[in-house]
Amino acid sequence: MFAMPTTYPLIYTNVPKDIDEYVVRRLILCLEQYLWYSHINNKQDGSYSLEEIMKFYGFQTDASQLSDTLSGSILILIGTRGNKRVIIIDSDNDGDFGNEKIFEYEYPLTFEEQIETRYSLPVVSTLFQYVENGQIRKRKINIRPFPYGSGTTMHFEGVINPEIQEKYQLFFNIPEHRKGKMRVNGVDFDVFVSNGFETVKYYMRGNDFQLGTSVFINPKSTPILPESSSNIPLGIGDIFNIAGHDYLIDSISRWGDQLFIRHIGKNERTTGFTEDFYLPNFTAKYLDGTAFDLEKYSGKYVLFNFWATWCGPCIAKIPDLKKLNSELSGKNFVLINVAFDRCSEAVANFVAEQNMDWPQIFVNQRGRDENSLVSRLRVTGFPTMILISPERKIINRGWDIGREELYRLTTIQ
Repeated sequence: MFAMPTTYPLIYTNVPKDIDEYVVRRLILCLEQYLWYSHINNKQDGSYSLEEIMKFYGFQTDASQLSDTLSGSILILIGTRGNKRVIIIDSDNDGDFGNEKIFEYEYPLTFEEQIETRYSLPVVSTLFQYVENGQIRKRKINIRPFPYGSGTTMHFEGVINPEIQEKYQLFFNIPEHRKGKMRVNGVDFDVFVSNGFETVKYYMRGNDFQLGTSVFINPKSTPILPESSSNIPLGIGDIFNIAGHDYLIDSISRWGDQLFIRHIGKNERTTGFTEDFYLPNFTAKYLDGTAFDLEKYSGKYVLFNFWATWCGPCIAKIPDLKKLNSELSGKNFVLINVAFDRCSEAVANFVAEQNMDWPQIFVNQRGRDENSLVSRLRVTGFPTMILISPERKIINRGWDIGREELYRLTTIQ
């Protein structure tokens, strides 16, 4: 699941003879195990120490949880048989494709046909080997291949013809999640925990290469909605509030079967990133590099518009934003753009060309600032709008907050 620079050949046997053309790819299930294995077996280029590699990816080296002989991955064959594409997953992880089931799918297809067949291939139960307290153990995990996208891409190792690499694209995810229940102050809650569908483990914290654990906590009477419905997931280390009391999501077990939550205390002004929570502390800079101070807009409703120059729907909203800003200028309201982009100079030029004459914050898309507005408010989709009250409470969050909604939710005057 992660592209790592290597030059060594993959070892496998018994490819069915009726497959006309094929390539074999590696699907990395546990990145830190793969990094350890590759380094110990001299399969990395040697430019960096093992400690430097692990630190770069955000892992702590614990030899009791790692093995010199396990690669932390499985092999996948993708090829052509007649006029169809084929996939073979080495589900028993022994490097032998001769005893595995062959899955076929049509190719090529139109875009509409691709959408219809996206889930045409079944989930495959696969053997995963790992180390726990110095002992090699086994467990079954589910892997779903997607021939036409909607998953994590695989990669080649060694020198491969670029045309062949482009020809045999394939995507995967690992549909692993956990469900549970908890009771707080006499109220029952449903708990849903996801590892991002891209790894077999439940990580305490995410990084640029690995998703962290997502936690949804909802009253039992309320259905758990997806993130697209503005139900933004919590993470390990986040605080949530129930009936005026704060609770810390302290930690999670390796396989997600235990989630540890700790009561912190009473708090009537809890910060968060969804409606009815107060705005968390953050650091920001205007587009010109000067420091942003929210106190400058004291007593005003603030509408943060998260956008990017590479975001088509964001650009389409500019005329409406201009009209809104012009209408509400001088009232107890301020519109603030938050650009999540690669180059501040390019954004500045675009803002000038579009005559966007309201405050502009810039967040570097290539950086990793956990205190930025994008990180603190868990903005993962663009555009996103977040409306803040003069008391700094989040009133509304969504991809669009129009004029009528603004007047309904506020007392702008």
